[in-house]
Amino acid sequence: MKVRTSASALLVLLAAGACGSPAGDARAPRRLVVAAPGDGFGLGGDAELGLYPINTNIYEPLTRLSFDYRPEPMLATRWELLPPNTWRFHLRSGVRFHDGSPLTAEAVRWTMERMARRGSGSTGIAPGSTRAVDDSTVDITPVFSNRRLPEQLVHPVYSIMARGSDPARHPIGTGPFRFAEYRASSHITVTRFDGYWGDGSLLPGITFRFVPDPATRVLSLRARDVDIVAEFPREVSDPRVVRSPVSGYEVLNVTIHGRRPYDLGSDRAIRRAIAAAVDRVRIARDVWSGAADPTPTVVPAAMLGAFASRIRGVDHDPAAARAILDSAGWRVGADGIRERRGRRLRLTLVVGFPNPHIHRPMPELMQSALREIGIELHIAQVPDDAAYQARIRTGEGDLWAEAGGQNDANPCFLTHLLFYSGPRLRPSGYARLFAPGPSLDRFVDACRNAVTREDAERSAAEAERVLVDEEIIVIPLAATRRVWGLGDRVRGFDPHPSSLSQRWERVSLR
Repeated sequence: MKVRTSASALLVLLAAGACGSPAGDARAPRRLVVAAPGDGFGLGGDAELGLYPINTNIYEPLTRLSFDYRPEPMLATRWELLPPNTWRFHLRSGVRFHDGSPLTAEAVRWTMERMARRGSGSTGIAPGSTRAVDDSTVDITPVFSNRRLPEQLVHPVYSIMARGSDPARHPIGTGPFRFAEYRASSHITVTRFDGYWGDGSLLPGITFRFVPDPATRVLSLRARDVDIVAEFPREVSDPRVVRSPVSGYEVLNVTIHGRRPYDLGSDRAIRRAIAAAVDRVRIARDVWSGAADPTPTVVPAAMLGAFASRIRGVDHDPAAARAILDSAGWRVGADGIRERRGRRLRLTLVVGFPNPHIHRPMPELMQSALREIGIELHIAQVPDDAAYQARIRTGEGDLWAEAGGQNDANPCFLTHLLFYSGPRLRPSGYARLFAPGPSLDRFVDACRNAVTREDAERSAAEAERVLVDEEIIVIPLAATRRVWGLGDRVRGFDPHPSSLSQRWERVSLR
């Protein structure tokens, strides 16, 4: 794909340079400018300004995610399980929030209570789960047995906030950068926090500029209007591109519940035929352009340890896919599309998470591959994650394209968060469309309660095997890497496997 420069794109670049170009006094340290794909910070009482989906390092969690997906000390220096189900965290001393107040167990309790009111997902943290033992010790007791809690709390959304602060308008955390300015659809700016407990930032600050158009992000880097580009277009050749280790996934989820024209829940033949039509090697090569590997697993194989090999996936075999549909009574019509009992085999693929651009041109490749086996595929592109989630709630789709990342250290995080339907956890919108029920839930329960990491990996692999091999509810397409574009003046940028855990304080400008 070539990047085309249009007059409108150049005007955007000129305007961007006028409202925050890195150019300035050459004698003064210059702030870093990062081009991010879009805003994504929704305002309101539940806003996570500066935290998600762009982590600006204002906040920090109790534990952090290592490069090999293990929990490491962050604001908590150590933790221990108090049987049967209470985790005790010992807080780091000498840490202060940006307003000068000290990090205390009460601040942790306040943060966890706020999170519990919003919905704590698969952690099991509910109102009343968190108790301050003393100023530097806090206990968290999930409402269900959960030995994965320290692994889950590495996710930045569980970061600790100053008690009583307003994260929607003026976020106050403990990170190496403090909030300076936010302008919706334009930028968010942070400045160095000189009272940081660790090694302070080498930069005076960072401006994250929201640039939704991929071509404009490329032009911005080449014009030196920005220093780093997040989600650099993987199909664009540039010597300044760096890639993270394998960290994410692209998958197709298959609706098995709901009122769709075809009962894909009971018609496993269609699901298996679709999986056999998928050419993972071609998708990794032609869609992700060297930024992905073909894989049968959903989460990075490293998360499943030695047990990743238990997930086989469905081999690419269009002839076998056609034979499967023939055996199921789907006959090829005059135009090549199959029919059965007067019904045409037409499916809808919904594309939009986290944004439609990241999937291109996968939907068209799938459309061509499915037509080859006699399935008509309609592509429904939605503009963003919010529209995608709205469509998930209505269930208006047969296949759902998703590109996500492994953002915590829990091996069963995805199966638990999206596909689990067991007790003590409100089923997600995903579960209402995709959850296979007890065949998966028992492995998720075993993973959540596993004492050793090895046992957790074993159970997580079995849960994925149910989704991928047995039920064919998830069809893995690629194991992906994050792609960044760097300006020639950037030093010290080390791409984390999880972009949400990216740290910025060691980055500098020459």
